Amino acid sequence: MKHIVFILAVAAAGIVRAGMAPLCAEEQDALSFLDYVTGSLPAAEEKAWWTVGGSQYGIYSKRYNIAFAGYAAAAVGMRGDAEVTNRVGRILGNCVERMLKRDVWAYSQSKFYWGRRSWAPDPCYRENVMYTGHLLQLLALYEWFTHDRRYWDKGFDFVWSPQKTVHYDVRRLIDVTVEQMRAEDNETGGVACEPNLIFFPCNNHQIYAFQLFSRLGYGDWSADVAKWEKWALAHYPGPVVGGGVIKFAYHKRTGMFYPRGSPGLDGWSLIWYEAWAHDRATALDLWKSAAACIDWRLYADPSDAKAGSSCCDPLPVPASVAAAFLAAAARACDDPATAVRLEGPLDAKYLIHRPGRYYLNLDSNWRIGASAQRIISLALAHGSSFRAMAFGH
Repeated sequence: MKHIVFILAVAAAGIVRAGMAPLCAEEQDALSFLDYVTGSLPAAEEKAWWTVGGSQYGIYSKRYNIAFAGYAAAAVGMRGDAEVTNRVGRILGNCVERMLKRDVWAYSQSKFYWGRRSWAPDPCYRENVMYTGHLLQLLALYEWFTHDRRYWDKGFDFVWSPQKTVHYDVRRLIDVTVEQMRAEDNETGGVACEPNLIFFPCNNHQIYAFQLFSRLGYGDWSADVAKWEKWALAHYPGPVVGGGVIKFAYHKRTGMFYPRGSPGLDGWSLIWYEAWAHDRATALDLWKSAAACIDWRLYADPSDAKAGSSCCDPLPVPASVAAAFLAAAARACDDPATAVRLEGPLDAKYLIHRPGRYYLNLDSNWRIGASAQRIISLALAHGSSFRAMAFGH
């Protein structure tokens, strides 16, 4: 029965692609770029593209750049033919394998995170949805495009040292995630990342993965999703001191929110909330509020300068990067006018487009991730839809 459901889901994916525009030249070049940058690069090129994130604690860490590259490939590929689909599958496989490398998840073993816990060096067991959510979404997209069950059947290893290896498969990764969502002491239904902090955007990724896995016949997590959505919508919108429409984070130990938002956080949140929201109109309404918060003075000439953080604005994102996230969210939420207004100055200043390459030439820490958002925006403008992939309509 599971395989029949799988075949039906794959057929539905084909129906989603069939009524959409074929890939344009820019999308073909974007896909070539993603294939290149996630693949087996020469050592010099590997350093040039992937020496990012420093100690891997920031929002420009490798895990985000890798995951966003995979999502961008999926955005383009959902409208592609068999050749494109195979290429996207290869890119997603590259992304999964990169995510499993020790240097991507080793931050979780710090004494400030979970290195002293009994489950160390397991990076997935608790409070790390900023990694596990993205890994789950990449695994779901990989199977969607390739029909390959290797990560379910054979699993994968987190190799800390020759003596310490942690084995997972997709089912176990789902189970440890859902256990946290269902915990008796977790009124939110969300999963924390960075001890005790629960972020709205981070929790979009495992939920989108659940939706794809449901369509592939692996289970039903709709009750868990509904619990989180109800709590999140009741608590995250409307920061007391402005800055955006979604509050930055919830600290579960104290029950307090950081009372300010951020344009980049809004963009990241709403690109993916629109894709799984129970009522899409809710996401569109949130986007209207987010768009009203945009300070257009920052985006008329978006800076790539390293952004600092302050007591009011804790998310250090350059205006150029925030513009890429906001533009993709605008496309997802039926606001092409705002998207164009953001994309125009961004492209004029940073876009590199030539045969086989389409990316934003930003600071190396942000370059892949922000380019991925620009590619997502491009694909959505031409008819791609993560929501249609997830729900089949």
